[in-house]
Amino acid sequence: MKHWKKIGLAAVLSISLIAAGCSSKAGDAETGETDQPGEDKPIEIATNASTWDIPTEDGNPTQKYLEERYSVKFVNMRGNDENFKVMISSGEIPDILPHNITEADMTNWARQGVIASISVDEIKQYMPNYVKQVEEVDPNAWDVGFIDGKNYGVPRIWLNGAYGFIPTYNGEWLKAIGYDAPPKTLEELEDVLTKFRNNDPDGNGKKDTYGMTGRGKDVRTQMFNSIYAAYGVNPYHFMLSEEGTVTWGGITEKAKEATKLLRQWYKDGLIDPEFMTDDGALIGQKWSSKKIGYLDHNMYHHLFGGQETDKKNGITPVYGKGLIGPAGKSLVMSNGALQVPLLFGKEVEKDEAKRIKILQMLEDLVTNDEAYLRSVFGEEGISYDLVDGAVVMKEPYASSVDDARLMGYGGYYNPLVERAPGMWKYHFTKEKLEFREKANEGMDTISDVLGPTSMVSKGKYWATLITLQDEFYTKAIIGNDDLDATFEAFKNQWLKTGGQEVLDEATAIYQARQAAK
Repeated sequence: MKHWKKIGLAAVLSISLIAAGCSSKAGDAETGETDQPGEDKPIEIATNASTWDIPTEDGNPTQKYLEERYSVKFVNMRGNDENFKVMISSGEIPDILPHNITEADMTNWARQGVIASISVDEIKQYMPNYVKQVEEVDPNAWDVGFIDGKNYGVPRIWLNGAYGFIPTYNGEWLKAIGYDAPPKTLEELEDVLTKFRNNDPDGNGKKDTYGMTGRGKDVRTQMFNSIYAAYGVNPYHFMLSEEGTVTWGGITEKAKEATKLLRQWYKDGLIDPEFMTDDGALIGQKWSSKKIGYLDHNMYHHLFGGQETDKKNGITPVYGKGLIGPAGKSLVMSNGALQVPLLFGKEVEKDEAKRIKILQMLEDLVTNDEAYLRSVFGEEGISYDLVDGAVVMKEPYASSVDDARLMGYGGYYNPLVERAPGMWKYHFTKEKLEFREKANEGMDTISDVLGPTSMVSKGKYWATLITLQDEFYTKAIIGNDDLDATFEAFKNQWLKTGGQEVLDEATAIYQARQAAK
């Protein structure tokens, strides 16, 4: 007997499915069973909420605990990263989908009738505490799941994403050049970088140090992000124009002016000439070996985790704030907290009892301490201990994925793990939480105005547009041409090569979201 739902997808997926469109739960023709009126059977929930934390066995301890707690019966579908989309295409649709669905898949499945639309009001009714926490982090959390006038899924956030990238300096170098505090303005940063390059801050008698480098190889959205943030822009983000329409950061005057400054710094030797081929790992090596004295691509959790390594290398990191520049205030770039929502199969839309049960269960899983700890970490004293209020995993569970999967805890039965701010206390020590608050104090963030959004026009033009922009910005920083003229030519080409269509669609999406509020 198959324990998942099959829905007819031939019309929407162009796949010929025989016998699709009927439920194969108890009571169908396959088994010959019938549900008698008045029987109090547990609601059956087919879950594939994770493609990673897949439990080894059915009836594992976590499953049994949750089934008893919520009077449900879980059917464990075991789609992984390699075969989950194949399962969807063949009509095997879980009630709860995995956490790592892309925005493109979400939009396609919404329009193909694969996933359930659920009203915002209903989610707020049955998940009030979770919704309150999410909206406090980002009041626009509902935007991502809004497709063609309907809401799909429960909003999800990644709390770390709400924080920015923190300017970080080699403390010994700062003292060597006469600074007792990190720079506060863009002009002060220029002075610091100049002296990091020219004043022998490591004292070895050689001119072999640079102020900074950039992630030109792997994550260009983070390249020189603190400089662009001082101008109020990220070249790789959507942002609002003065007219209230959506524009692209890379074609704005703000981005051009910031690039002019970077060109001058590059010409003056403040930027490592290898920035075009540097990635996160190489930047870390150059920092540790004291070849550069300034970083702007780390968030607080990266910095917290790197403290011991810095200590071993004789580096005292000094954490600064966003640099005040033309934007007029301390700004840092942020990835943004918004993520693709937690999605549900189409059958959940049709089955009110199941839908309400799932929402109530999710609310409890992320707002009740006992339920959260049991579903995410296992059993206290067996798989984990609480030390000063934070979870510390015990062996063999701390190092063995197999043991964790035997017990069934993690993200498989709790698809909102690490998504409820009220439960983050269990994931972080007191020291880490204090570090987070201190390092991020007093900084405003800038992030993409749309967040993760699937767009038809991006599917047609985005690869070409990004390649065009990558090539322009690299040449713009290292070149000697008339930057005003070449920027205008790049902007016009970007708009003509599908960019204007992208902006039109982005503006329509933004305005539809605003109208729905």
